[in-house]
Amino acid sequence: MSLSALAIVGRHRTPFYMRDFTIDADNLSSFGIYGQGGLSEAEFFGDHFGIADDEALEKTSSAWPCNLHHQFLLQAACDQLEEALREGRWRPNGSGADACWVGSVMTSDNYKAFAYVTTNVRYISLIEDEIASDNPQVLKSHDNDLKNLFANIHRLYTDHLLNPFASPNSKITSKRFDLGVIHLADKFNGR
Repeated sequence: MSLSALAIVGRHRTPFYMRDFTIDADNLSSFGIYGQGGLSEAEFFGDHFGIADDEALEKTSSAWPCNLHHQFLLQAACDQLEEALREGRWRPNGSGADACWVGSVMTSDNYKAFAYVTTNVRYISLIEDEIASDNPQVLKSHDNDLKNLFANIHRLYTDHLLNPFASPNSKITSKRFDLGVIHLADKFNGR
């Protein structure tokens, strides 16, 4: 079980933060967008006729440090979560981290999407689960690990909002927040 991607989304579906935690994401940042040496899209795909717009592509790819496939899965999970909240299939239960824990909202490919909901923010994670366990104790242990991860990320988010220069309801650009999330993800993934 490893954390592949994370999204923090506002209550009106505005993305505040999105990041990829796969090994490939680390390698992509060191090789440039289209391979070693930072080739342009036209060079990478052999578009010598100028059909591809490098500037538009650069804006989209630099918007979030997250694999496009993971962005689609996170968006689909967000849709599933919103549907569950709208239809009343989830209600706050318990106290603390348990009150915010929604659990699994979607399964796709080798990924499971889990959600954690607070008053104004939704946290959605993609977990790559290669071995599906039928053991309830193992599943409960995984759920507890995820609850703790989400609670710690929520703490980081709250600390970020306490900064007087932070702009609520907008993209999180804080390096401190980003490094904190990366540290938590690495710890969760056992790196």
